Amino acid sequence: MASSVNKKNAVVIVVNQAFAHYAKPLINSIKRNWISHPEILLFLSHDVNTELEDWFSRIDKVTVKRFNPADYEYRKLLNDGSGRFDSKDFNDAGYFIINFWDDTFAEYDDLLILDADMLVLKDLTELINTGSFTGVSAANSRMLPVFSFDQPIFQKLFNLTSYYLKALSMGIYLKPYQSLNSGVVRIAKNDRSKSTFRIMLNLLKTFRKGCPGDQEIILLWMKKFNKKVSLDFRMNFQARFFNALQNNDSSMLYHDEIRKAAEDVHIIHFNGPKPDSAEFLHHPWTLGRTELVEMYESYLS
Repeated sequence: MASSVNKKNAVVIVVNQAFAHYAKPLINSIKRNWISHPEILLFLSHDVNTELEDWFSRIDKVTVKRFNPADYEYRKLLNDGSGRFDSKDFNDAGYFIINFWDDTFAEYDDLLILDADMLVLKDLTELINTGSFTGVSAANSRMLPVFSFDQPIFQKLFNLTSYYLKALSMGIYLKPYQSLNSGVVRIAKNDRSKSTFRIMLNLLKTFRKGCPGDQEIILLWMKKFNKKVSLDFRMNFQARFFNALQNNDSSMLYHDEIRKAAEDVHIIHFNGPKPDSAEFLHHPWTLGRTELVEMYESYLS
């Protein structure tokens, strides 16, 4: 049996052209603040320009991999009968991560999958060595936590009821105000197999049109296999939390847990307005947070 010393773990980042530039400060933050970090696997969709690819390729302990979504089964699954893709707004870089539930990357033990719009501020050895599947909540909570339909109210209610019943028939019970994991997923080797991947594909095929993102599909899988969402907000601290705490936002769930996490932030998540956008300092979530812009800019080079 291999010892823990011989384990080969990896950090995984998947980006398209729109998000590739956010991987630069993220990787810089990992290199600066997590000295003993494992290999970084950076997956680039086919539209990412070669200039960025060359920049990433020169970084120590970063392995760049190109992927063409059309070559993967998850993408083929969503073609209509005539072979045309059935969605114009499908996020390939997001949904691509369900491939890590397969045994394709068997040479790696544990994978820590991070969204690109993050900064790592402290050593994450504690997180990657937890020994089990972990999806860390970013406190995305709403009354109906998974499915979203932009439709007239009666059609929307019909579809929501239909999807919740489908979930129940698959052994998945979704509670109101269920906290949603978002952007930080640690998947252990024993959760990566052909059988778990087939279940992921089935969930994607069944619920894709009602799920606004890949994290909803992951949550469905977690609920099916009784994987609890972690509420360790140190490991997934949204930038919006700072204003929410300052304004004593009583509508924010997990207020006490988030206040405690603010004292020891390990990962800051720019979930929403990005710090390089004009909107950032004017959005209610991040209004006036110049220190967060300065923090982000400090990791650009």
